Amino acid sequence: MDEIKIMINGEELPIPSNYSVSLEDLDSDSSIRIITTGRLIRSRIRSEVIKISLSYNLNEMTDVFTILKMIRPTTFTASLFLPQYGIIGEIEMYANKKGYDYIHTTNGMKAQSFSFDLTEV
Repeated sequence: MDEIKIMINGEELPIPSNYSVSLEDLDSDSSIRIITTGRLIRSRIRSEVIKISLSYNLNEMTDVFTILKMIRPTTFTASLFLPQYGIIGEIEMYANKKGYDYIHTTNGMKAQSFSFDLTEV
């Protein structure tokens, strides 16, 4: 999939500077690691939960405010490419780990990038 396009509740997110996808398993509380052997006894409850890490180089803070407004709801419907199925589909997601990176300039500190994660519910 060459085109990165994420729609949140029907509105397109700006194209990010960096887009990283991971598919993660969720284990139940009964998964344990045996201390003496280091071996994991897993109780997987769900596989291939999609997590997308996005980052934006900051040119205009108004873009960040637009993004923050889009990802503010507790959960939202996102339309995006689902690599595990090879299709564009809709899933319920939430945003977390929002953050800024700052750099030191001759005029003081300046926000350089903004990042956040989208995680499937």
